[in-house]
Amino acid sequence: MPVAQANSMSSLRDSWITSYQPVIETCVVTLLAVLLLWKGVLPGWRTLNTDFSNYYIVARLIREHYCLDRIYDWIWLQRIAIRFGINHQLVGFLGLTPFSSLPIIPLSWLPVLEAKRVWIVCNLALLAISVQLLSKTTGLNLRRVWLIALCAAIPLRTSFLFGQMHILVLALLVMAYVCHMSNRQITSGCCIALAAALKIYPIFFCLYFAVKRRWKAFFAALLGTALCLFLSYTITGPTAMKLYLFQQLPRTLQGESNNPFIPALTSSSALFHRLFLFEPELNPRPLVSSSLLYAVSYPLWQAILATIVLLRLRTNFRADEREALDWSLFLVLLVFLSSAPASYQFVVLIAAAVPTIAALTATQRKRAAISFFFLYLAACNVGTLNPRQLAVAPITPLLYLKLWVGVAMLLFYWVILKPPATDKALQDTNSFHTSRFKVAAIIFSLWLIGVYSAWSHLRDIKVANNERLTIPDNAYLRGRPLNTDSGLIYVAMLPDGYRVLRGNALFSDAHHEGGAAMDELSFTANSSGKDLWVEVASRGGSRLVHFISGAPDPAPCSIGDAEYPMLSVDGSALAFLREDHGRGSLWMVDPRDCAAHGGNLSPM
Repeated sequence: MPVAQANSMSSLRDSWITSYQPVIETCVVTLLAVLLLWKGVLPGWRTLNTDFSNYYIVARLIREHYCLDRIYDWIWLQRIAIRFGINHQLVGFLGLTPFSSLPIIPLSWLPVLEAKRVWIVCNLALLAISVQLLSKTTGLNLRRVWLIALCAAIPLRTSFLFGQMHILVLALLVMAYVCHMSNRQITSGCCIALAAALKIYPIFFCLYFAVKRRWKAFFAALLGTALCLFLSYTITGPTAMKLYLFQQLPRTLQGESNNPFIPALTSSSALFHRLFLFEPELNPRPLVSSSLLYAVSYPLWQAILATIVLLRLRTNFRADEREALDWSLFLVLLVFLSSAPASYQFVVLIAAAVPTIAALTATQRKRAAISFFFLYLAACNVGTLNPRQLAVAPITPLLYLKLWVGVAMLLFYWVILKPPATDKALQDTNSFHTSRFKVAAIIFSLWLIGVYSAWSHLRDIKVANNERLTIPDNAYLRGRPLNTDSGLIYVAMLPDGYRVLRGNALFSDAHHEGGAAMDELSFTANSSGKDLWVEVASRGGSRLVHFISGAPDPAPCSIGDAEYPMLSVDGSALAFLREDHGRGSLWMVDPRDCAAHGGNLSPM
């Protein structure tokens, strides 16, 4: 084929693609938007799920001036949820910052489902604002920005389905980026502080600001975070803040705010937990059972990834395409270093993908832009293979596809940010070696801190399998065990709620309200285990119900507005708590009066 004819056909093909590309992009955006509406927005609109209820409950507790000392107590929060009309759903504020409930306070006057619907509308607005800001700042066509954003299909779907907080975090990170690029350092630092108060990982942008010598942004972020902590302390009180800072936060940073051994988790924390930490019920067959190996290797992994990033960051600031790539690189690092990222957390990758693709397109690196787009698409929408397999094998790390896609994204930045040999500014030997020394010092310090934190927690944990009871009850949590002559009795968190169990069997037929079983949150029993008082929770408040094992109760007894019962050894006194806005008062009654007065008791 003649050269002229080949060039003509190539030009014709390019012209066809150029002319139809807007139509194709519009069709794909419409399809993705319909998919998000169908799979995320509408199901989230109709039903309550785990996450939004947790924020709503604590926000309403704050508005109604409850004592918040026990917001991290699973059973106490479940009791409050039932009282607020959130029935037949497990709740828990575990690992969440006290500040994260504050955005929901204006919605706490509404019933919970209506509040979630308003929150969904707010999230749609926040997503639209984020897309508009990214388009304006990067110069990328608005249609293409929507295309990139909606390709985060699974993160967006779960965010709307669960009523999560990460779209708000995305909006704050986008605003921080916009202000950073327009040289508004204080505003950028304040946005980072607010994002960090909601979810911890954005606070590490302080390290980015320090590398870039953006000291106004650095101190604004630190001061803003301190103000958010003070506000949380003022609202929730010293006990809740102490519990968060000294119990919740350290475990969250290690990926242990929930079960860290779930095979479906995509974080490096979950991978290293499964490889090196033995747990009889949750991880009975690790690859190598060694707490020390975990304490050394997991922080080392984090340090290696941080090294890849920090050695590529430019140490001065210029509002250009290189700065957009630096910011995006650091955000990707934080997302994949996060100790327990859920699927919805990856929605913030939108704030990295748009500036990256825009910068690569502007510098005529279209192949690199396409390659990054597919890495971003995979990072958002793949998970972990073979999630139900508990046994750990040498190939287990290869199953964490999302994690390795994240590593590939970091290596992609490593390649495209390699300084060219002709760039004299980056070839200054003294400044390069000084920067490298600082990076090494920072990384080594962070690694030592990580090793100390992990080892100080694990060194005193002794797991003795032969001394542990393994009960086949499928419980997420077991508490308040009581050893009686007739067997061990305890409270179990089951998939359908809390139940009092003996062994792995229900003690009695569950009470029902509205066709569903009611939660049994606490109990007390005599030494024989045949005489029980069980706290049954309902919207009208908890009540104590009397059970006699093996025989009908001659005078069925019930005590209203009562929780946490305790029976004396001789059975002559029953103590319990009555609660008003989170503050308890102690009451007592003689349970033997139950039979004498036909079930009518008068507590004092």
